[in-house]
Parts: sequence; C-alpha cells; structure tokens
Amino acid sequence: MPLGLETAMSEITLVLFTTLAPSGAIACAIVAAVLIGAPLGEMERSRINRALCIPLVVTMAGLVASATHLGSPANALYVFAGVGRSPLSNEVFSAVLFLAACGLYWLFCFTEKQYVRVQKAWCGVVIVSAIACVGAIALAYDAPTIATWHTPSVPANVWLSACVGGPLLAMTTLRVARAVCLHTVIGKALPAAAGVSLAANAACLVFQNAGLSDIWNGYGTALDLAPWYPAMVVVYVAAGAMALGVAAFALHKGGLPSVARLIACDALFFAGLFVVRFGFYMMHMTYGLGV
Repeated sequence: MPLGLETAMSEITLVLFTTLAPSGAIACAIVAAVLIGAPLGEMERSRINRALCIPLVVTMAGLVASATHLGSPANALYVFAGVGRSPLSNEVFSAVLFLAACGLYWLFCFTEKQYVRVQKAWCGVVIVSAIACVGAIALAYDAPTIATWHTPSVPANVWLSACVGGPLLAMTTLRVARAVCLHTVIGKALPAAAGVSLAANAACLVFQNAGLSDIWNGYGTALDLAPWYPAMVVVYVAAGAMALGVAAFALHKGGLPSVARLIACDALFFAGLFVVRFGFYMMHMTYGLGV
C-alpha cells in the first residue's frame, strides 16, 4: 500500500471528524442566528428549536468518530490536562463545550413554556461556542512540525469548507422545521454564502496543491504521497457545485427544495469533502524522516 494512502487510512476517524464537525457547528450557529434575529411565530420557533438536533447530531457524529482515535477513553483525561497549551486539547475541549451548550439548549426548548428571551441569550452562547470550536479545529491542524500542514491554507480550508457545508445543513434544518423564513432573504443568502465559500476554497486548494512539489524530506515530495490530490480537489469542487446548484434551483424558481433533495445535497457535499480531507491526510509529511 502506498505510504500516503496507508497514513490516511490509519487516520480515517479524523477524516470523518473534520468532514462533519465544522460544518455541523456552523449550521448550528446559523440556525441559532435565525432564532435570534428572524421574526418567528411561536409554533415556527418551536419547530426550529426541535430541528436543531439535525446539525447537532452531525457534529456529535464527527466528535464520536474522533474519540476512537484516542485509543482508550482514559486517554481523554490526558487530552483535557493540556488545555491552554496543546492545540489538540484546545480542539477537543472547545468541541465538548460547544456540544454541551447546544445540546443543553435543545433539551431546554422542550419545556412547556417558551422562554424566548432566555432562548435568544442562550443562542448567542451557542454561536460563540460554535465559532470557537471551528477555530480550534482549524488551528489544531496548523502543526509546525508537519511541513505540509504548516501553511495558511490549512486552517483556511477548514473554515471555508465549514462555510459551505454549514449553510447547506442549515437549509435542511430550516426546511425540516417548515420555517417560513426560508421564503425571505435568508433562503437566498445561505446558498449564496456557501457558493462564495466554495469558490474561495477551490482557489485555496489549488494554491495548496501548487506547493506540494516544493515540500520534501527523505521520502520524497509531498506530491509523491498524494499523487491523486488534484483529482480529489476536482471531485470536491464538482460535488459542492452540484449540491449547491440543486439546492438553489428551486429557490431561484420561487419555491423550496424538498427535504429529500436537500438531504441528498448534504450527502453529496459531504462525500466530496470526505474525498479531499482524505487527500489532506495522505500528504502528512514531517520535516524529518518520520511521516
């Protein structure tokens, strides 16, 4: 098995984590922003609150996948002991805080009486914790000892991918909740923001790929580890463009895409993102001879 492929296969749980968790967190933040700022009726607010479990579960799935990378649950204690000095510890800690904030908010919304002011304040906490979570994930992969990861494009890739998948997943959540606000500017702003993020990330990935041949150690160049990376970037961009195009088509015609269509768009985008994240782990190369 080629060295890069073997490395990525051994990190498959982290591929899943970086595919799902950042987009899920941004989707939660978007839905929380809608709950704060959009004029919502009582029933509509209640439906959106309950549908928030969709991006929350996506984020949790990514975090659970990454937890298997620890080997043993007891190792989590060592991870939390490094909070403040270790990027990995900061990443895990911020993800747990976000899940706690969002999960407890979701449970709180099942109370018989809707405390709207408390919900809005709590949504602000969810937004801040989601941004901190994605930021910590992005910084955790800017490792100084890994030549192929210690570049500005690495954290940018995490952020921009999350800003594509997040709006898509938020649209699905609001559609499941039958949110009337999707008929307003929100319904047009979400795919537009995702489209801009996809274009920016495509440029960022092309820039990253252009520098792979100049990064090398005793094993060869980074491009030797991930020879299919350009094709993986094409797959990601094509999948993202198709997903956004299908989601935006019905909105352009004045209607709304069905829930099934939006779920298919989410699945298509995450499949493309998984491919390019897999390529990211294939190019893992330290400055020394240790891969």
